[in-house]
Amino acid sequence: MNHLDSFKKQKELIDRFGEGNAHLAWVMSLYLDHPSALTLGSEGITDGGDDKKIDFIKLDYDLRKIVFAQGYYSNKKVESAPANKASDLNTASAWLISGDTSQVPNTLKTIIDECRLAIAENEIDQIELLYVHNLPESVNVSKELDTVAKHLSASLPKDLDITVIYKELGLENTERLYLVQESSIIVQDAIDCPAKIEYQEQGPNWTASIMSVPGYWLRDLFLSYGDELFSANYRGFLGVNRRKKINSGIKTTAEKQPQNFWVFNNGITILTTKITKEKTGVKLQGISIINGAQTTGSIGSLDGSIDLKNVKVLSRIIECFDHYTIDEIVKYNNTQNKITTWDKFSNDPQQKRIQEEFLNYGHNYSLKRGFDNNSHLGIEVVAQPAIALEGHFQEANGGKNGVFESDKMYRTAFEDKKAKHLLFVYVIARGLDERRNELKRKQTNGSIIDLEQKQLVLLRNLRFKYFFISVFGKTLNVILGRNVDVSQIGFTPNYCKVANKSLNDLIAEVLPVINLVLTYSSTFISEDFGEFIRRENAANTLSDQVKSIIYAIESANPSTVIENFRQILCE
Repeated sequence: MNHLDSFKKQKELIDRFGEGNAHLAWVMSLYLDHPSALTLGSEGITDGGDDKKIDFIKLDYDLRKIVFAQGYYSNKKVESAPANKASDLNTASAWLISGDTSQVPNTLKTIIDECRLAIAENEIDQIELLYVHNLPESVNVSKELDTVAKHLSASLPKDLDITVIYKELGLENTERLYLVQESSIIVQDAIDCPAKIEYQEQGPNWTASIMSVPGYWLRDLFLSYGDELFSANYRGFLGVNRRKKINSGIKTTAEKQPQNFWVFNNGITILTTKITKEKTGVKLQGISIINGAQTTGSIGSLDGSIDLKNVKVLSRIIECFDHYTIDEIVKYNNTQNKITTWDKFSNDPQQKRIQEEFLNYGHNYSLKRGFDNNSHLGIEVVAQPAIALEGHFQEANGGKNGVFESDKMYRTAFEDKKAKHLLFVYVIARGLDERRNELKRKQTNGSIIDLEQKQLVLLRNLRFKYFFISVFGKTLNVILGRNVDVSQIGFTPNYCKVANKSLNDLIAEVLPVINLVLTYSSTFISEDFGEFIRRENAANTLSDQVKSIIYAIESANPSTVIENFRQILCE
């Protein structure tokens, strides 16, 4: 299996979490299209005893969903993973929704409270139950997961209309996820399409055919391939419910006015590697719907008893096998609407300049999504900490997609920013991840003290990370002993060079100061952080308190930690 070979090369990840948890974090990075398994593992893996059968949990405000998982890793070759581990998700879901949180460890209680609040405030559309392992998938596990999903769905408030789905991510399904990173077209089958070409246009590396495809054909495709049908589509299918009125409208039109569907709907665009004319239509070698996922998914969601023979959908089928051209086709077919990606900025002159600066320092700065790109640094991982350092923690907590959908926030993050600055904000964010991991290890081995336990509880709160980075930015003028432009502060050129300092070296250099500010910050937060962050001017108030104590201590007894920190930064 290609994905297992790749996983076993993740030495840093395995050293950090152990093989079992590292595998869980790595697969979840694949599943969630997250750029860093290290960061995701730090945030999502629960660690320690009494985890209430929740091995991993992620609340995603961007995509309005909660994902939690049970993991299992075996070094023995057996036929399937144990089904009882899948049924453990029943216990996990019960604790997530209705368990007595006074019986839950503080670090887990924080995320459970956040999830419950998000559900209560109608911020969640979907809950995903995952069983992640490194063995063949089985029918027994599927049955257990189906039972768990039904129990959880029955326990949710009906008026919220939350969809519950489950997936077994064993050898076969994880391999498919891995191949998504390598290919835009995952469905490689030969597909018969019962429609004739009405018009054709050609370009240097492509041929486009215009045709009207029947609705029943799209429904059959959706039922056969599901999400894999949209492997090259940025958005995927968003589902049909009362909060997705466009998709509900598509569904209603297909049911009530099938004869008008062709003129009411914008149509779809299909990507294939080869199209061949046949007597009854055409044959497609491989297929991905790159524009029209909502149309296809909505039609595919219709009951099988509904006759779709009169539903016709305007379709443009593009034959292309050149990888660069495919990337461009996908990009330009997905930029007319807001999309949950940052790929469209890869050709921004600002990004090209930043990438070149990073290359001059020896760093690889990625402009594309995806976690297996041999780079920890990239456009998607620096955006949120960059705006947070300048005080915009609310926007950072809103999710990375919000940054790229807001011209103001995008400019705040990248306009006229130097690589040395973005490297600095990235290191701060990674430093917080390291501190969280360190405290989790201390909790596991029983050596954590009360003050550290309080820090760990804060670090497990989803909204604390970027809030803290904002506070850190506001304290820099006192820490550095001079007025600081937080939009430009960064490492000195010598410290930016990989030949002099690796990323891990930089994190180690900054971590003592992060710990200092974190320690002082935690002493001034005496209430639940969810309540604290709602205070007016919470970040300003906390940073003033932290600055006062740092100033007093430094005036009386200057520390080598802060002096060393001052030497490695410049504007």
